[in-house]
Amino acid sequence: MSGRAEQLFEQLKSVPAILALIGQSEDVHFDCKEWPTNDGDAQRVFAKAACGLTNAEGGVLVVGMKAKTTSKDEPDLVVSAAPVADTSAVKSRILDLIGQLVEPGIDGIEAVEVRESTDSKSGFVIVHIPASEGLPRRSRKDWKFYLRIGSGTFPMEYFQIADLFGQRPKPKLELYLEPTGKIGPIPYDQVPHRFFWLGLTNTGRGLAKFPGARFKRAECSLNVFPYGLDGNGNYGLPLRVSDNDWVIFRGEVDDVIYPGTTLKITQCVQRYSRGDPRKGVGIFDSFTFTAEVSCEALPTIPVERIVPEGRN
Repeated sequence: MSGRAEQLFEQLKSVPAILALIGQSEDVHFDCKEWPTNDGDAQRVFAKAACGLTNAEGGVLVVGMKAKTTSKDEPDLVVSAAPVADTSAVKSRILDLIGQLVEPGIDGIEAVEVRESTDSKSGFVIVHIPASEGLPRRSRKDWKFYLRIGSGTFPMEYFQIADLFGQRPKPKLELYLEPTGKIGPIPYDQVPHRFFWLGLTNTGRGLAKFPGARFKRAECSLNVFPYGLDGNGNYGLPLRVSDNDWVIFRGEVDDVIYPGTTLKITQCVQRYSRGDPRKGVGIFDSFTFTAEVSCEALPTIPVERIVPEGRN
């Protein structure tokens, strides 16, 4: 799911938020639809729209709003509300149509009803269509592949279809930085330290090859625990030669992270900021953890995490 599509889906769950779309332009993540009076038209419209969004970056269908073209070179503009008569029936029918007419199926579709009032059946239906990985999706209504481009949904060109058929499921890496629950001394420094796990989580569907992570040493108060991940000096990924600014872990050909799993790289420690070490009391300041995560076939992803204050 693209970040913007997710935000739109969460935002558009009230009538005022939906009506605030009037005057705005449709875009690659946002498509307004009136509910067709003819079921054959509904089949064609929603199979095409769902395929276009899922083959692009994912997006949101707002059913019950009217958009129109203002000029050839400008995106379609939302001009008015056109509430559906029965949100429950329309929601059910849309999910049925997409499930029956999009091939292969789309995982993770969500839909919500937004009624005009608590005692009314009329209102709007908001449908989140997530981006799909792997094979492109096509409409079984006309057997075409569609792609959302700007504010329009267009039949895909041959080269676009060929590119998508050649794609494999992609990994998606996220930083794993969690307290271990341990606070205590470390060798050669007997004052309080709090311990963290540092690692990578693969939330995608593909294998993450050559994974890596690095963090800015100067911008946080974390240091790599000298005895590594397991207390015996071992790490989940090789520790590379690092400069004064960055601590770097970078995987080799045999280092992979499977989908849905977390690879712990090392333990990190933060030395106490205030307190009385003689009594074992430590207060640990909040800090900002600035890092980058990467793997083969994906761009490097910057990460910033705020770690709250802690104490023992």
